[in-house]
Amino acid sequence: MHIQSALLPGQGALFLITLAACASTQPAISGKDVYYSQQEIRFEDHIYTPSVHTVQLFKKGFELSPPILELGSPDPLVLRFDDFSPDNENLSYTIVHCNADWTPSDLSTSQYINGMPNDFIPASRQSFNTLKPYLEYEVEFPNDMMKPTLSGNYIVKVYRNNDQDDLVLTRRFLVFENRVQIDAKIVPTRDIEHRDTDQQLDLNLRYPGINVPDPFSDLKVVVLQNMRWDAAHTGFRPKFIRDSELIYDQPKEGVFPGGNEWRGVDIKNTRYSTLRVDHYTTAGDGLEEAVLLPDEKREFKVYLDLPDINGKYMVRNDLVRDDPLSADYIHVDFTLPRTAEEPGGDVYVYGAVSDFQCKKSFRCTWDPVKKAYTLRVLVKQGYFDYAYAFLPSGSTTPDLALLEGSHFQTENDYVVLVYVHDYPLGCDKLLGLRFLNSRKG
Repeated sequence: MHIQSALLPGQGALFLITLAACASTQPAISGKDVYYSQQEIRFEDHIYTPSVHTVQLFKKGFELSPPILELGSPDPLVLRFDDFSPDNENLSYTIVHCNADWTPSDLSTSQYINGMPNDFIPASRQSFNTLKPYLEYEVEFPNDMMKPTLSGNYIVKVYRNNDQDDLVLTRRFLVFENRVQIDAKIVPTRDIEHRDTDQQLDLNLRYPGINVPDPFSDLKVVVLQNMRWDAAHTGFRPKFIRDSELIYDQPKEGVFPGGNEWRGVDIKNTRYSTLRVDHYTTAGDGLEEAVLLPDEKREFKVYLDLPDINGKYMVRNDLVRDDPLSADYIHVDFTLPRTAEEPGGDVYVYGAVSDFQCKKSFRCTWDPVKKAYTLRVLVKQGYFDYAYAFLPSGSTTPDLALLEGSHFQTENDYVVLVYVHDYPLGCDKLLGLRFLNSRKG
């Protein structure tokens, strides 16, 4: 597959909010010092504090769900993250409405928030029975204090001591309306040369009762494969327009590499070796260490249908179920044998476990003696999918096909997002959303 947690009661709410200055989206790859020293807000998934780990944002009750809500739905999202710092911090959060391109909307908070413009995050809870101590923060929203009133792209912004410039993290989420009718399916590509490797999205849209003066500029389509924002496909233009219907007819923007099924690691229980785990040992810092079996080279292998969770990550300790506070942090050792080092870029372990980003902490090192790429990284206990991504020098979009291969048979999740510009408000609203699967439709 391819693409881009007892809580103290809330202490109150603030009545004033100052939105941080607009900043362009920047690459999610850099050295550790640069990555964490950048405090200017980034309208993407980003961690601004090096002690923060394992940020999760999902629909309540389903940890593997994407952070997407229908406008007016009573179901909240859960934001959860860990902090290795020993002291509880005074943290607050707010939400910011963004346009289709993730630039902040030129709206006041009263135009898209019902209630208070910001609120406190409940006090943290301490992990228990873990070799690595940490504090866990959790908040559910929308809630009685804060609800979005407009559809569209949003970020949730967490900051310290009521200072919105002292950022902790930002995370993307979507609020949609079901007003645009989306007919979409995955079909074989018309390009014979890539029929064995690529998947094609076919697309028609209908928008009865919605005023769209110029469908070419006022209506924007964005398609994600496995919720990867780093490889979002945009620029869709219809071939035919008929009344309130747009016909795209297998647009070139809808062609995706099929990729391969993700590799998976089960470290929910360290008492015995599981999928892809060769053995457990004790690391120098006293934490447990999971040594994985060497991964096979797959770029030229015939497609093999293996079950996966499309790059997702589930935190879990099987010995204490349904409580992420019992999940410990474990060093995980990866090995990818190769005949030679790949020139012109770097290799990363990639997936939700790395926030679908090529982070320095997940960058592999070439070992000329072993003739393999190796990585040792700290991961919270659970089950996660991963792939080996190659990031060319100077690029911000990783290539998953180079090291993993690409097959049209691969099972992938897609989501089609349709934004319509609202001229009275001067912002983009998300008026259509459709999930589909490359096999199930």
